[in-house]
Amino acid sequence: MFSTPKKDLQQVQNQYENYPYPYRNPDDDKHRIMRMEGEFLYEIIHYLYNGKQNFKNGFRVLVAGGGTGDSAVWLGKQLMDYPGSEVVYLDFSGPSMEIAKKRAAHQGITNITWVEDSILNLPELSIGKFDYVNCIGVLHHLEDPESGIQILSDLLNEDGGGMIMVYAQYGRTGVYQVQELLRSTGKGIEGIEEEVSSAWDVLNCLPKSNWFVRGEELVSDHQQYGDIGLYDAFLHKRDRAYTIPQLYEFIENAGLNIVGFVDHFTRAALSIDSYFKDSATKERIKKLPLREQQAICEIMVGNITKHTIHISRKTDTVADFSDFNNIPCIYNAPELCRSIINFIESNGNKVLNKPVAYKYVDIYKRQMDLEFHVLPHSKSLFEQLESGNKTFFEIFEAVRKETGSSLPDEVLWNELMVNLNPLYSVGMVFLRHKSIEKFRDFRKEELTA
Repeated sequence: MFSTPKKDLQQVQNQYENYPYPYRNPDDDKHRIMRMEGEFLYEIIHYLYNGKQNFKNGFRVLVAGGGTGDSAVWLGKQLMDYPGSEVVYLDFSGPSMEIAKKRAAHQGITNITWVEDSILNLPELSIGKFDYVNCIGVLHHLEDPESGIQILSDLLNEDGGGMIMVYAQYGRTGVYQVQELLRSTGKGIEGIEEEVSSAWDVLNCLPKSNWFVRGEELVSDHQQYGDIGLYDAFLHKRDRAYTIPQLYEFIENAGLNIVGFVDHFTRAALSIDSYFKDSATKERIKKLPLREQQAICEIMVGNITKHTIHISRKTDTVADFSDFNNIPCIYNAPELCRSIINFIESNGNKVLNKPVAYKYVDIYKRQMDLEFHVLPHSKSLFEQLESGNKTFFEIFEAVRKETGSSLPDEVLWNELMVNLNPLYSVGMVFLRHKSIEKFRDFRKEELTA
């Protein structure tokens, strides 16, 4: 299926046909699964379906701008366990789609429908409604991003949601200066190969005082993907970014709601508690609406380059921690429970009622310092939590049985939440209702993206 792309997208299409992005070797998918943060089924049902989506009723996914297949392959792989589900991959780059198809074939995925077309042509394709929409790194390359997000909104079922990524303004300050520099130094260049060669020459001559060089670790696509990454970061013909106030306006004008930010480190960076100790200034800021607090934090931290968010047509879609029929799962830091248990066992009563430092390190080697408080039932609570398959009710009953305690559920819940709240605030704890079967986690086969 293919129709002619809109004229305003022709230069962008040419780029991705010459340089499919991000670079992926399909043969890698013969021996690993690449998981996409924010799109494990636990995350989707926790943030978008109150923990109660079972994926058994023909769940439909649209990956709008599927590129070389990261999200389509990951979502398709998970949904293979649910007959009747479908992932619709859409992209206007034939070479990108061929890479994605090979990756899916290596994974044995058969529930993806392949559409070679533009996001702007979606209203004309008559492909139905969707329960979940993925659109990563696409909308900020449109001449009219507002029309793009409205198209996606119109394709969502009334209880549907999704994940969107657009560029963030402040963290890409140096990138936009380099883009301007390359436009100035590249006058008269016609061919794409000469354009790339000249860009490398300019990049390699930048002094340490250059704004981009000062923060080069923020955007490293050119180092990771070579010519492909360089072109996408610095030579793209259409590229805009959003501040947090602009992001909220952009999403809400399309009839959607921002459920929350996906990345753990972004969530921490957008919390005012990350910057201020108790003070009058902090208390004054905390009285502001959340989006205004986040806007302040975005300027303070200065290094956020992407806004990756869960969105929904509905409000109040997040699973409820006060529903004791929900099952808590710490998916992104599976070793955390055991680390806390081992620490308590090694130190005994010496650490009772004391804080415990824990350093979380992700696959990018980013570090986050977390703090736990060892309370009387912490060890037993973490032991019961570790399985990821017990409701709060079941956890509390098991703790009472093990410790001989007669404390009511509410008291044990309060004790548990002292330690779960810091994890939840950065997106490491998810809930599913007891009526939802445990999802396969693919951890033995997985290489996290």
